[in-house]
Order: sequence, then structure tokens, then C-alpha cells
Amino acid sequence: IQQSIECIIMNHTAAQLFSFLCVFVGFVLGSSSSTAFVLLPRHHQLHHHLAVGDSGGARTSSGRQKIVGTQAQTPTLLGVTANTKNLLSFNDNDYDKENDFNVELENEELNRLLGRYSEQSRQDRRKLYNAADWVRARAAERFSESVSTTFQSGLIRQLSKELIFMAFVSTFVVVWNGLTTTGFDDLFGIGIGAAPLLAGFPTLELPLAPFTLSITALGLLLTFRTNASYSRWNEARTAWGKVINDSRSIMRMSCIWTTTSTTTRGATATSNSLYDGKDMTTNNNNRHNDTLLRLGEAVCLFSRVLMNRTLPSQEDEANFQVYLNENMTDQEYAMVIRKAKHRPTAALAEISAILVDLDLNPIHHVEIERAVTGLCNALGVCERILTSPVPTIYTRHTARFLSLWLLSVPAGLWEPFGMTWNHWGTIPVTVLLSAFLLGIDELAAQMEEPFSILPMEKMCQSSIRTPVMEQVERSTTTK
Repeated sequence: IQQSIECIIMNHTAAQLFSFLCVFVGFVLGSSSSTAFVLLPRHHQLHHHLAVGDSGGARTSSGRQKIVGTQAQTPTLLGVTANTKNLLSFNDNDYDKENDFNVELENEELNRLLGRYSEQSRQDRRKLYNAADWVRARAAERFSESVSTTFQSGLIRQLSKELIFMAFVSTFVVVWNGLTTTGFDDLFGIGIGAAPLLAGFPTLELPLAPFTLSITALGLLLTFRTNASYSRWNEARTAWGKVINDSRSIMRMSCIWTTTSTTTRGATATSNSLYDGKDMTTNNNNRHNDTLLRLGEAVCLFSRVLMNRTLPSQEDEANFQVYLNENMTDQEYAMVIRKAKHRPTAALAEISAILVDLDLNPIHHVEIERAVTGLCNALGVCERILTSPVPTIYTRHTARFLSLWLLSVPAGLWEPFGMTWNHWGTIPVTVLLSAFLLGIDELAAQMEEPFSILPMEKMCQSSIRTPVMEQVERSTTTK
């Protein structure tokens, strides 16, 4: 019994010590203790939030209980108070307040991450190529320019912390092995000191065979990750290509077929009406001109709404509101879009409603609706890519494999680079290998979410809005 009690006390002390270390690490990283609390599993965090709630046990009208417990009680490793008899459940108001607080914390964290260079640089990659860009891209000087601008590369700048850390690890391995085994030589190759200062300590050295055997598996993992990410980028670009084509087709068919049907109805009215058919035709033309203008704005709005759907609200929401104010004639419909929970669907519904107002030939109407359905299909593709990443179990395993492999590289390269001065050749080679392999993984991470590197704003403006509104102008002028 005494041994069991001592074991419980020791485990409790270890739990408190582990919690303290988590908080201390979070403080060292420059944030509050809540950052360190993230080191615990999610279900542990849930227990902690349950443990620090308001005291009391009254039930609300919805049947839920308020959080029971006192803040004076010290939570254990799992975040559960020592009083296990208390019932832990949520009150409606407490849940809403906590949910709003968590959303606010998530927004602050997202704003902080969006301010990093890795996110800011993604905006610089949104380039829509033209013929002149392709001429420059295949110039003979591209190799020399790529090498000369290596240290200006955005990819290298994004990996700067990782590469500095790998340089530190390789330097530590070289210095440690020098202190434990070989000692150091001066610039003339003469040994300094009679014996190593830390003789008898283990040497950080590994044979190259494990690296030779494992590099194939690591290469396959990185290759599959890169191919999967590129496939996602290509599929997103293909979906946007369909949005461009279908938007143009909707406006082209609507303008041409509306002009034909309006002319036919005007001629019929002129020959059959007892009144002035000219005025009736003019009124019909004005009404259809207004309807075509609404349709053009609605078609352009869909692509802009799709862009807003796939970008963080912190980046695009303000610009989207400006677009609605400046480019939408019908501000009542703009308000509908602002309040819509799913804006792309509302934009598609407006397009279909305007097509009904055009009173087209049923065959023509069905044909145009096929193009509208194509827009909906492209929307589904974009949402699927946005909400379904490459399985995290794969990406995390690849990241762990790559990290452990690179951390072990200095120990494997130390002996082969014994011909260099004090084995210091290990350091630049380790950094170079890290830059290549981490760069491949970073490329895959950059392409995995393709929308923030696609030139969607330029496609909305130059590829969709310009030809669509030009078609509207030609059709209304012709009438």
C-alpha cells in the first residue's frame, strides 16, 4: 500500500511538472500559456475548458447543466479537477460566449499568420502570362539568372529558419565530435592540444548505409506529395478555365438570342397592333437592354463571388465590398449577396432568374442553362479542393520522415568529410541538402491550396468582365 501511494504521488508530481514545462515553453516562445497548452492533445484541452468554467449546477430551459466546479481547484495533467464527482456540462450562454471567444482567437491567429512572408509572397505569384512573358521565360539566360538569384528566391526566404537550424545542428555535430575524438587543427593543419577535451564521451556518427537505403522511400514520398499538389493546382486552374468559358458563352448566347427574339416580336407587334408598334418595340428593347445589363453584372459577379469564397475573408472581404459598391447597378441585389450565407449559390440563382425574365425560346433557354450548370460544377470542384486537403496522415508522416532524415545527415556526413578542415565541409553540404529536400516539400505545400496563388482577380477582370460587358454593350447598341 505504501508503495502504491508513493507511486501515485510521484505520478502526480510528474504531471504537474510536465504542465509547468508546457507553460514555460510557451512563455519562452513569446506567447501566453495558452500557446503552450496547444502542446496537449485536443481532448486534454477540452477537459481543461470544462474544468475552469463557472460554478453552479442549475439546469437551463434547454435541459443543459451549467459547468460545475471551482476555479480554485488545481487541474491535473488532463485538465480535470480533483473533484471527480462534479458534473461537467455546458450552459447555452456560456457556450456561446466561449465560442465567440474562440472565434476571436482564431481570427487573431489567422491575421498573424497572414502577415508572414510566406503568405504575403503568395500574392506575388498570381501572374497571368501573355506572349511576351513566355518569350522571357524561355530565354537562354534563364539558367544563369536562376542561379544568381538563389538567395533572393522566395522559397529560400521561406525556409530561412529551417536552414539556419540545420546549420546549427551540423555545427554542433562537428564541434562535439571534435571535442570527443579527433580534436581540432589550426589553419596550418597542426593539432591543437594533446588530447580531445571530452575524451570518453560518445561520438555523433552514423554510417551512410541507412541513408542510402531510406532515400528511395523518402524520394517516393516527396514525389507523390508534389504530384498530388500539382494535380490539385491543375484541377483548380481547369475549373477556373471552365468558369471563364461558360461565363462568355452565357452572355454570348443570351445577347444574340435575345436580339433575335426581340426583333421578331417587334415586327409582329408592328404588323398586328392597332397602336403605334414602334413605341412598343422601343419599350421592349429598353426592357431587354436593362435585363441584359443585369445578366452581365450577375455573370461577372459569380466569378468574383467564387474568388471571395476561396480566399481568406481577412484578405478579400474589404475588396469584395468595394466591388459590390462600384460595379453593381442593383444595390438591393448587392445587399442580398452581402447577407447570403452561401454567396455563389445566390449568384447562380440570380443568373437563372434573369434568364427567365428574358423570355427566351425554350430550346435556347435550356442551352444557356447548361452553361449555368457548368458554372455550378466548377464551383463544386473549387469547394472540393478547398475543403479536402491531401490526407494529413500522409503529409505529417512525410514531414516527420524528412525532418528525422535531415537531422541525422550531419552524423552521417561527418566521417566522409574528414578530408576537409576539421570536418567543416559537413556544414554547407547539410544546408544544401536541406534546401533541396525541404524546398520540394515547401513547393508541394504551396501548391496544395492553389487558389491563393492563382491570378483569380485578373481572370475576373480581364478574362471575364471585359469580354462579357463588351458583349452587352454591342448588343444594346445594336438594338
